[in-house]
Amino acid sequence: MARYKFDGKYLKRGGSTIANVSGNNIRKGSGSSTVGNVRGNNIRKGSGSSTLANVRGDYVRQGSGSSTIAKMRDVRKEIDGPGEVTLAALWFFFVR
Repeated sequence: MARYKFDGKYLKRGGSTIANVSGNNIRKGSGSSTVGNVRGNNIRKGSGSSTLANVRGDYVRQGSGSSTIAKMRDVRKEIDGPGEVTLAALWFFFVR
């Protein structure tokens, strides 16, 4: 069973809110400071445009390159919820 739950808006571990998602922005806790954002298949730092990771096929890859960080099935073992790139981004910022 996954340690974290994502309902489409909040990432929680037990009763604690770890992160929230609003549009393309990923924010820490239930606050408003942006940790990262998602654009297409890219996971980006803060509200900027520098790519930290990308999702291609069943793999989370480093930067905009092709070296593998994790498989999506490993991400889904940690986080239970909808989404593909958003789940990978939540995993990248808060779980790994």
